[in-house]
Amino acid sequence: MVAVLVWAACLTIIVGIIYSQYSSDYAGELKTEAYLAARGVEESGMSYFQDVTIPNGGRLTWVASDGTVLYDTYKDASKLGNHANRPEIKEAMKAGYSEDVRYSDTLSEKTMYCAVRLTDGTVLRIAKKQFTFLILLISMWKPLLLVLLVAIFTSLMLASRISKKIVEPIERIDLEHPDKTAVYSELGGFVDKIAEQNQALNSQISRLKVDVDEKTREADFRKEFTANVSHELKTPLTSISGFAEIIKNGIVKEEDIPRFAGRIYDEAQRLITLVGDIIKLSQLDEKQIPARKEKIDLYTECEEVLANLDHAAGEKNVSIEMTGSHIFVESVEQILEEIIFNLCDNAIKYNKDGGSVKVSVFATDDGRPAVKVSDTGIGIPEDELDRIFERFYRVNKSHSKEIGGTGLGLSIVKHGAAYLEADVSVESSLGKGTSITITFKN
Repeated sequence: MVAVLVWAACLTIIVGIIYSQYSSDYAGELKTEAYLAARGVEESGMSYFQDVTIPNGGRLTWVASDGTVLYDTYKDASKLGNHANRPEIKEAMKAGYSEDVRYSDTLSEKTMYCAVRLTDGTVLRIAKKQFTFLILLISMWKPLLLVLLVAIFTSLMLASRISKKIVEPIERIDLEHPDKTAVYSELGGFVDKIAEQNQALNSQISRLKVDVDEKTREADFRKEFTANVSHELKTPLTSISGFAEIIKNGIVKEEDIPRFAGRIYDEAQRLITLVGDIIKLSQLDEKQIPARKEKIDLYTECEEVLANLDHAAGEKNVSIEMTGSHIFVESVEQILEEIIFNLCDNAIKYNKDGGSVKVSVFATDDGRPAVKVSDTGIGIPEDELDRIFERFYRVNKSHSKEIGGTGLGLSIVKHGAAYLEADVSVESSLGKGTSITITFKN
């Protein structure tokens, strides 16, 4: 298509220039012939026409000053009408020389007329037919067709080679790593765009994977949580039901009733604590706890919590040490108290007889307030450190049963810290003790 369009454009321009030059030269030659013929007629008169021949179908007409045709090389002069109104004759009588061109649409040709006024007032006119632009094109059809075929053939070959050269680097592009493919400079933007699209797609796919994994984990977690809650609730309820049934059936001796009632009370308290912890976790998850922050003295808060646990520490023969300074933090007191209480309660429960608990309030190197609770208890195996914040997870299940607890303490710590936008870090050595640090925002 390009070759044909270029060929047509070039043909039109070249032939147009040639035809214009040809027409100009043709008119000049015809004018020269007209003046030569006029000179001959003036010298020889009518005898000039006896031996004259006009090549290429030329025609000579001699017209009197009144327009009467005196002689014509093509027709009998007596049969020709008056030529006084012919444009070239009329103009030549006035100006001495005139030209005119008349077209024949049916014959696709044109005739050029040149008229010269003689000294006696007569006019000699010479006329010749000239090919039109269309006839000129038709007469040249063979060379033009040959040029067209050569142009098409050449363009097909070039187009094939060029297109292969253009497409080859595109086909070599590694869609996974387009920026590592060597391409010509014009493809640079295209390759960069593919790389950007890949990056965007990979980012979206990664986000989708994270979402799917998160939803899968949430679904698994809900199943596990439901199973754990069912198990944890069933145990105290079964105990309560069993002891109550024994008392109801009168199997228990009168003096043993207080002991059985005490067991029922203990299990009921355990059940109440478990339900309370579950509610706290649910509130933290759903962010239903009123988030009214206030300025709290961390040191004073820890002192108050330890005062409430003093009796529990005495029963376990665990000593408590408080160190640090009065550092203030913007926090929600209810959640902060739950975090410190659970950390200290666990440090006492899972400690050794005669062990110790140390609570430190300090500022980190970057000025962030922090609370660290350390114990000399049973410690946590390294491979279980990542799981201690899971709900109902217990490191030593048999020991946990003996000391009680719901298995939700550290989970409440984790969710509470997340609620307060605080960080939690754990250090532990099996058989030597555990340290848990809560670092708050500035």
